[in-house]
Amino acid sequence: MHRIDTKTAQKDKFGAGKNGFTRGNPQTGTPATDLDDDYFDMLQEELCSVVEASGASLEKARHDQLLTALRALLLSRKNPFGDIKSDGTVQTALENLQLKSAAQRDVGTGANQIPDMNSFHISTSQTGWCKFPNGLILQWGLTPTIFASGSVSYPIPFPGGCLFVGKNTYSPVAEKTAVFEIVNPSMTGFTAANIGSLTQGSSTFNAPIPSGMAFFAIGY
Repeated sequence: MHRIDTKTAQKDKFGAGKNGFTRGNPQTGTPATDLDDDYFDMLQEELCSVVEASGASLEKARHDQLLTALRALLLSRKNPFGDIKSDGTVQTALENLQLKSAAQRDVGTGANQIPDMNSFHISTSQTGWCKFPNGLILQWGLTPTIFASGSVSYPIPFPGGCLFVGKNTYSPVAEKTAVFEIVNPSMTGFTAANIGSLTQGSSTFNAPIPSGMAFFAIGY
């Protein structure tokens, strides 16, 4: 491509080395800018090459082919951002968009992944459980009335192990409370031993009273 460079071009019209056109001035003897075949050939081929680069053929009767070609070339959706990838400038593009490392993480439960809500599982019944994406499991529940001892099963087994089991007594009367012990906790449950009872205002350890128990277990 070139600027007009005939002998009658207006020199440096748009800056040093940037010629332009003049209409001339008969009163001063300044001729209008002459046009030559080089300049018109340049204009023709510059414009036609854009149309042809879009895959279209030149059509004499159409006056919108340049615009159509520009839209096809600049707004192509066949391979969005493919040029950024091929240039090897993905990291620069992310920095320009101010996207931090989270934008490059996959969804999942593995290392350096971001869990979505489908990675959290919960059963919200009175005897239920909750699973976290990292494998931690919380479980809770109520036992039926236990007279001496009874086997208690978790709502679901712990696949890897049980880390902790806590308890709280549900006594049948306000002034008395049963005393329970957790025996042999495992990945599937434990034994709840009703070993005695206490009466409000008394330090005497009494015989067991029928009672239920609430439990809370942590495992993985």
